[in-house]
Amino acid sequence: MFRRTIFVINLTILLMVLPIHNSSTEIPSKQMSYIDQLFDIESMISQINSSTLYSYVESLSSFGCRYTGTENCSKAGEWIYDTFKKMGVSVSFHDWRYAGLTSRNVVATIPGMDCSSTVEYLITAHYDTSNGSIGSNDDGSGVAAILEIAKILSRYSFLHTIRFIAFSAEEIGTYGSFCYARDACRNNDNIRAVINPDIIGGAYSEEGGNHLRFFYPLRSKWIVDFAQNISLQFFDEIELHVEMFPNYIGADHQAFIDYGYDGVWVAQHDSSYAHTINDTPENINKTYLTKSAKLLLAIIAQLAMQPVDFQICFNTPYEGYGYMLNTPLFHMDFGKQWYTQLRGMTYILGSALTSVNVYAKDDVEYVIFCIDGNFIAWDSLPPYEWYIQGKHFPLLGRHFLQAYAVTKTGSIATDEMDIYVLSLSCEYS
Repeated sequence: MFRRTIFVINLTILLMVLPIHNSSTEIPSKQMSYIDQLFDIESMISQINSSTLYSYVESLSSFGCRYTGTENCSKAGEWIYDTFKKMGVSVSFHDWRYAGLTSRNVVATIPGMDCSSTVEYLITAHYDTSNGSIGSNDDGSGVAAILEIAKILSRYSFLHTIRFIAFSAEEIGTYGSFCYARDACRNNDNIRAVINPDIIGGAYSEEGGNHLRFFYPLRSKWIVDFAQNISLQFFDEIELHVEMFPNYIGADHQAFIDYGYDGVWVAQHDSSYAHTINDTPENINKTYLTKSAKLLLAIIAQLAMQPVDFQICFNTPYEGYGYMLNTPLFHMDFGKQWYTQLRGMTYILGSALTSVNVYAKDDVEYVIFCIDGNFIAWDSLPPYEWYIQGKHFPLLGRHFLQAYAVTKTGSIATDEMDIYVLSLSCEYS
C-alpha cells in the first residue's frame, strides 16, 4: 500500500513537551529539576546559538565546491553524518543511485513518543553545490539550520517523528530528494509535511531582514498558514514575518509534492549570491540566519507536538505507476524530467480502482471522490472506493484526483494525486 499526505482543517496545539535525556556532550551538564525541564517553545528558540550556526556554515564551506559525485561532496556528507551522531541523534545514510550517479542523503531522526502514530515531519536542506561555488548560503545556511534545530530538539520528546535530511544532487536535478520521496512513497511513509529551507542566510536590506519567504502549491497552503500563525505568536522573540509566494518547482520540496506529500520551499527575501564565487561565509548575515532558524524550529516543534486526529490517504492507485485495466504493471517515475512535472504521475489505461484509508476519532459520514475539483461520486461505508471514470464525458489526459472525508462533527480532510487517464468509461454515456 502507498500512503499519501493529507491536509487537516482543525488544528490543536499542545504547548508543552517532555524533555528526554541525551548523552551528547553538547548538552549542558547543569542538573535541573523535573519542573525546570518542562521547556516551552519560547525556551527552545532561545537556545538557538548564532555562533554555532555560523560555525556549521564555515565547516561545510571548508570542503570547497561540493558538486555531486566529487570527493568533496562525499566528505561533506560524512561530516554531516558525524555531526548528527555527536549530538546523540539517531542518524543513517540513505544511499541512492540514479542517472548514472551514486550518492547519499543523510537522515537524522527523533522518533515520536506516540506509538500509535505513523506521522512524520521532515525538515530538509541540500549539502551539494553548483560547480564553482562553495555554497555557504546555497545551501550551507539550510544545513546549518537543521543541524542546530536537531541538536536542540533532540533534548525533548514529541508526539510524532521528526526527520532532518541533508540531500545531495539538488543542483543537478533534485535527484537526492527525488530518490528519497520515491522510496518513502513506496514504503508507505506517512509524511505529513516537508519544510525545505534553502538559502536562508542572507539579508541586505531592512525589509529583507524582517521577512522569510514560503513558496507553496495550493495543497500545501495549510503549512504556510500555520507558519504565519507561529511567526505572529512568537514575533516578539523572533521578529520575522512570513511571506507567501507561489510554488517553485526547482527545489527539494517538489519531489515530495510530486509523490503526493505536502511541502514548502523556504528562502530569504533578498536576492542572494547563489551559484557564484561570492557565496561565502562572509556574505552570511548571522542575525538573519539565527532568526530564520528560530522560526523554523518553532514551526517544526509545534507541528510535531500537536495531535493528528483525522487523516485521509489514497491507498490506490499507486503513485508513479503505469496501470492497464486496473493492474499496476511498471514504475513510471520520470525523475530526469522533473521540470515537466511528470515525476510521480500515475498513468492509467482503461479504469482503475481508487481507494482511501481514513483515520478518524469521530465517526465518518462519507467520502467524496472528485476529478479536477468536481464532484463525481461518494461512498458512505468502508472500504471507501470508486472506479475512476468520467461523469458526463470520458477522461482523456491529465487530471487531479481528489478525495474528501467528512466526519459527523463537520471536520474535513482531503488528499489528491495527479493522474493521466485514457479511458472511454463514464457514468452517463
